[in-house]
Amino acid sequence: MFRSGRLRLVLGFAILAAAAIYWAFFGTPSQVSRGAPDDPNRVDFFIRDAFITKFDEQGQIEHIITTPLLQHFPVQERTKLQTPFVTLPGEMGDTQISSDEGFMLDDETKIELAGNVRVIDNSTSEVPWVLTTSILTFLPPENYAETDAPVLIVQGQNRTDAIGMQAWFNERRVDLLSEVRGYYVTN
Repeated sequence: MFRSGRLRLVLGFAILAAAAIYWAFFGTPSQVSRGAPDDPNRVDFFIRDAFITKFDEQGQIEHIITTPLLQHFPVQERTKLQTPFVTLPGEMGDTQISSDEGFMLDDETKIELAGNVRVIDNSTSEVPWVLTTSILTFLPPENYAETDAPVLIVQGQNRTDAIGMQAWFNERRVDLLSEVRGYYVTN
C-alpha cells in the first residue's frame, strides 16, 4: 500500500502529466486565437463526422454530404469540407462524388471540390462508370457539375480522356468539351 507521501507524489505527477499533454495538443490559454470578427480565416463552428441531408419541397432527399470535419468561415460565407462524400439519389441508382477537400457556399448552391475528385455513377447498368479529375464545381440545385481540367472516364475496360466536362446528373448526360480520346475494348 502507498504511504500518504508517495500517494501525493504520484497524484501530483499525474496532474502535471495531464497538464503537459493538454498544453502539447491545445497550447496554453494565451496561445488560443479568438480571431477578430472580420478575420476571413476565423472559424465560428466546426462539426466532426458531419452527416448533412438536404430534402426538396416534397420531402425527397436531394443529396447527402458526409465529411469527417466541417468548418464554417462566417466572413467568407462558406464551409470547408474535409474529404467530402456526396450522394445524389436517383431513380436509376445513386451518383457518388468524393474528393480530398471541398468548399460549400452558405446557401448550398455551389460546392467546389478539389484533389482526387471521383464521380461514380451507380445506375442500373452492370458496370458503373467512374469519372476522375482534379477539380469540379457542383451546383446541387441543378444537379449539374463542370470542370475545365482534364478528365478520365472509365467503364470496365473502356476509357475516355478529355479536357473539360459538363454533367447533368438528372439526365445522366456528360458532355466532354475538348481533346476527347476514347479507348474501347471489343469482345
